[in-house]
Amino acid sequence: MESTLGFLLRLLDGWPGPKRVTPDDLRRFGPDETTRMEAFGVLVAAEPVGELPASCGCCDSHPVVRSGFGGEARFAVVCAEDGLEWVAVDRLRSWTIDFRAIADGLASAIDDDETAETILPGEAWRIGGVVGGEHSYSIVLASMRAADRLAERRDAERMILLTNQEVSGPFAATLRIENVFDLSREDLRFRRDRIVAELPIGPEVSANAFYRNGQFWVVRFGGEETFLENNVGVHYLARLLATPNASVPAITLLASRAGIDERKLTGSSGELADAEAVADCRRRYDDLMAEIATAESDNDIGRLGQLRAEQDELTSHLASVLGKGGRRRDATDADKIRQSVTKAIKRTLAVLDAEHKPLAEHLSASLSLGYAPMYSPAVEVDWQT
Repeated sequence: MESTLGFLLRLLDGWPGPKRVTPDDLRRFGPDETTRMEAFGVLVAAEPVGELPASCGCCDSHPVVRSGFGGEARFAVVCAEDGLEWVAVDRLRSWTIDFRAIADGLASAIDDDETAETILPGEAWRIGGVVGGEHSYSIVLASMRAADRLAERRDAERMILLTNQEVSGPFAATLRIENVFDLSREDLRFRRDRIVAELPIGPEVSANAFYRNGQFWVVRFGGEETFLENNVGVHYLARLLATPNASVPAITLLASRAGIDERKLTGSSGELADAEAVADCRRRYDDLMAEIATAESDNDIGRLGQLRAEQDELTSHLASVLGKGGRRRDATDADKIRQSVTKAIKRTLAVLDAEHKPLAEHLSASLSLGYAPMYSPAVEVDWQT
């Protein structure tokens, strides 16, 4: 028998826009299930319906009319053939479906501390991660419509897509939601083994790791493991570890956090950013404002926080490369950026000194900071990033 969550998730692939259900849609699941879904925030009360499906055999639907006001109000449907029929007010209730709340529930089934991260508003969410071989993979809940857009992303090969039907694409794996979660159980039992079995590589993990998993970073070195909170310095270190023995201009590190193509930056000499890179920043800022407006209208709080954080980062970046009147800054401002990047990395090294001293010592000996930081270890180290 289909579960309530299974039914609601099928609607993720239904009509575009906010999904709305009525007591008629939910009758087979019983009132207790409706109450439970309301308590979890999955069903959100909406405006009463203005029409109901017809049972007369000659109409598709009947309009709802009201007689009286307040506590004396009564409601009826009107048919041109059969006339007026009184209906219970509870039958006029309706709810929208908060798929982000469902995604949060699935994420907590994977890991108690995990919450969903919006990838495409209303269409796709990262709900967890899994490590296989030397790589980490994101577990993504998605609608069928979102699959094509996700397939175009650079990180598609590191995604395990969970949809209502299996889809093709460059993903690491695609599975049906119901094959990974037991949707009929309140604890939404997660079958990690079914995901691991689909990965293109074995389950062995790299000895050394520095990668993000949800709101934290997994840090493993020399047989010891710890976790770091997501912050600026950690991002910079991850970028340097991913390209050993290669200097990375400080302005490039700063720009990469704002989603700007680092190939369009000139580094620490001359102008800090060319006209095309600045134009990219401004276009992305305009796009962000439109996405923020959409998230606000959809009341997507999680997505809104993510977008505003990106807005803050992009604003900081534009301020760093633009001077008065919107003119690009020259290399004299590079020192401020160097100081900012250096301080962020040193703050993270100080945290590591308390949490993972061997790694802190290794990085301190292997990092050169300045206008173009570089990770250059005395002995080659393989990192999972």
